[in-house]
Amino acid sequence: MLKRILFSAIFILFIFNNNLFASSIDSSYFSHLEAYDWQPISDVEKVLQYEKSKELTKRSLDQSKLADGHYVDGVKKMKTNDFNGAIKEFKAAMKRYKRAKLSDNALNYIRTNMALCYAYTGNKQDIVAAKRYIDLVTSKIESDGNWMYNMAIVKNKTGDQLEATKILSTIIKKEDNFQAYVTLAAIYAESGNDKEAEKVKNKMFKAEDKLNQQNSKNISAKNSRTVKPKKTKKKKIVLNPRGTKPDVANLNIAAKDDLLQFNKIEKIDDRSLIQIQQGIAKYNEGITALKNKNYKSAQNKLKEAEKRLKRGKIAEDGLNFSRGNLAIALLASGEKRGVGQAKRYLNNITSKIYKDRDWAYNLAVAHYDFGSRSKGASQKDFLEKSVKLFKTAIQMDKLFLTAYENLVYVYKAMGEDGKALSTYKAFVRSRDKLLNSYSKDEQTKLGMGVPYVFRVRLGTYGTFNAPVELYDQDYLITVPVNEKQTAFIAGMFYNLKDAQKYQKKMQKNGFESASIAAFKDGEITEF
Repeated sequence: MLKRILFSAIFILFIFNNNLFASSIDSSYFSHLEAYDWQPISDVEKVLQYEKSKELTKRSLDQSKLADGHYVDGVKKMKTNDFNGAIKEFKAAMKRYKRAKLSDNALNYIRTNMALCYAYTGNKQDIVAAKRYIDLVTSKIESDGNWMYNMAIVKNKTGDQLEATKILSTIIKKEDNFQAYVTLAAIYAESGNDKEAEKVKNKMFKAEDKLNQQNSKNISAKNSRTVKPKKTKKKKIVLNPRGTKPDVANLNIAAKDDLLQFNKIEKIDDRSLIQIQQGIAKYNEGITALKNKNYKSAQNKLKEAEKRLKRGKIAEDGLNFSRGNLAIALLASGEKRGVGQAKRYLNNITSKIYKDRDWAYNLAVAHYDFGSRSKGASQKDFLEKSVKLFKTAIQMDKLFLTAYENLVYVYKAMGEDGKALSTYKAFVRSRDKLLNSYSKDEQTKLGMGVPYVFRVRLGTYGTFNAPVELYDQDYLITVPVNEKQTAFIAGMFYNLKDAQKYQKKMQKNGFESASIAAFKDGEITEF
């Protein structure tokens, strides 16, 4: 009897230990995955995605097509582990791609695959070639997690484990790539860093739990039946929006512009360069004075800046910044004498500057301010120009609520009540999208790919308790929640990594509840 009990206890303990070990590596998402496993990728149809189609000649397209054939054959050989045969095909493809004069971005795929082949030939001397090809890959490839993973495999195989762990960590931050988790944990474990290996495993289990929970919610939502409420007739509400008057004295002054961006620096002689350096110094002083609302000082310094920049032969497009801010300084001072001068500077501004949202908005306000003080044809021309620029700012940033409110006001001033109403409705739609993003559910939803633009929610404040530094943030959007409170959203980023950096920065600066909202074409997106 005692022997039977002992045997049963030992057996149960054995099963428990085996299950415990299995649970650390086993899962429906990653139980089948092996560390360092990778798959050849072709993506031949995407080779020309970064090339300008208008600049591709018939010869370039013909050569690319011939190269594609060799490239596809090389990938097929990779799949059968014939790495030397694949290298021959890739070399033939590379000759054709170079004859087609493709950019380095277009060569990312073939170079990554060549690096993989050289890394796995088994010849030590080929490791150098693998390193060379992988180092030629450009940052454009970072938008694809599968290619990034294969790059990490090459880095690890060629002895650069540190870079491999960085790449794998980046992939994991962007998406729940369980193959990346498994390989990253293995690299740490083999390097003796058991602590980091355990951290990666824990993250992997948490990621799996979240996906399981999300799947359960989706199934529950699908199975549940919702009873549609009876439709009730809504009372018609007559809208008569007033908008918000554009205020040239309360603009977010642009201060980070590159005045030399339209010049070829190598063609600037020493004499001109001295004048330009002095002009930039005066420009920066003028901007500081303008921000401090010291308009007289700002006017003097910006006028001096324009003189010196002209002597330095700065391009007309590069003079836009000093002229734009000078016009704002003249109008914001409120002096009648400055109004006429402001007109001259506004008329000399070229269209290049309107490609920036904040500049389009600031100059829309300046044009309105001048137009509202003018009469006759001059008033009509400047008000119409302000409308055009407000629309430009909104087109670049469909959630820029201040521009909508100002445009409503200008339309009302012009007697265009119909356009004012339609603009107000667009404002309400954009405002509601932003307000809806403040729910707890939106903040906890998991990713569905990289959306078009990320913004950071900084919080909701009353009229008298809003921190001053809020108004220094780039691409600031204010969302009226009610008569007493306003929500603040800042930043405009085209990838999650940059948004996260900004979020952490703002959290360190005291905005502890800062969170990220994702938008695509003005629509909020889960992430």
